[in-house]
Formats: sequence, C-alpha cells, structure tokens
Amino acid sequence: MTLKNRIIAVTPLVSLIIFLTVGYVWGIWHPTWAVFFLIIIVPIVLNADIYRVVYPLACGVIYVSLGLTLGVWHPAWIIFLTIPVYYILFEPYLLKRAKKVDVVIER
Repeated sequence: MTLKNRIIAVTPLVSLIIFLTVGYVWGIWHPTWAVFFLIIIVPIVLNADIYRVVYPLACGVIYVSLGLTLGVWHPAWIIFLTIPVYYILFEPYLLKRAKKVDVVIER
C-alpha cells in the first residue's frame, strides 16, 4: 500500500476526530460538518482512480441532500462512517476491476 493510499484510507478517521474535537472543545458543530468533505476531496487531490471516488462522492451528495431538504444534519453524518466499511468489503473487487480496465486500455 502506497503512502497516497494510506492517506486516503485514514481520511475518514481523521475527519471524524477533527469533527468531534472541534464540536466538544469549542461547541462549533454546525460549520464543522464540512470537514467530512475531506473524505471526498483528498482522493481527488491525490489523483486516485475515479472508481474509488464514486462512493464517497455519493455519500457526500446524500448527506448534503438530507441536510438541506430534511434538516437532519446530525444523524446523517453517520453515512460517512460507511465509507471505510465499503472499501473493506469491496476493495478486492475494485482492484480486480481496475486491473481489467488497465489491461483493456493497454491493448
């Protein structure tokens, strides 16, 4: 696992730690939720493959949609905790698919 992949993998945990620390220490919960966008932004900035960015992007869109339409910002942030679970469960399949795509592109 490369350094880039390790940084991407630890981003959800770091985002959660930042969110909880700022929330509990300074009581600033509302604007601090934006720190979860790091989960989406970090892979894009580090030029990760697009197939790995789709699920975090979908989680971000769902989160913002739920927050803006229903006003459920607080319980909806739990959606971001599914991102590491998704990659733990589907990483072998995603890697297998990426290798197939690389082979087709090289031909």
